[in-house]
Amino acid sequence: MVKNVKRKDVDAKSKSAKFSFIITLIEAAIVDWAALTALWKAMTGAKLTSQVPYLELTSPDTVEEHTLVLECKPGTIVPVVNAGEAPTDGKAEITGIVEGIDEHTLEMAYENQGKEVIAIVERCSDGAKFLFANPCTGGMTFQYQSIGTQDGGIAGINFTLSGADCPKPMVVYAPAAAQTQTPA
Repeated sequence: MVKNVKRKDVDAKSKSAKFSFIITLIEAAIVDWAALTALWKAMTGAKLTSQVPYLELTSPDTVEEHTLVLECKPGTIVPVVNAGEAPTDGKAEITGIVEGIDEHTLEMAYENQGKEVIAIVERCSDGAKFLFANPCTGGMTFQYQSIGTQDGGIAGINFTLSGADCPKPMVVYAPAAAQTQTPA
């Protein structure tokens, strides 16, 4: 994955005026889906309180090298869950606009087009986190929709993350500790 190097460390709890959401994408290929599915099924209520489990990575890879944090204008990230085809299913979708067009944002869009990811969306106003992972389907697909001037005159990259039908496509995410690599 290509990191958006313009982003500085942003603490969502600081209630930054610049961001309404912070979105972190993790390559689906490094997630231990069997372990995540087990956690998803075992959770109480609608809150996942365990860390995202990762497969054992070969050296020198780190989880951070498979993670992307996008810098977007306030109000441009829209996470929703729509009704799915089955009465008990939902379908998660996140749309957003990455601000700015330069060699880094273009490389990010081109390299990640069609890639399967999980998304952690953090709301800046209160620090609440939501995990969009679709463990029953294996992730969400990153697609850029357009590159250039977007609605409202913002120059950037309009993207969509689309999941498949799943009984619980989004949950509240409250990890007990910082994320760590978990051996398979």
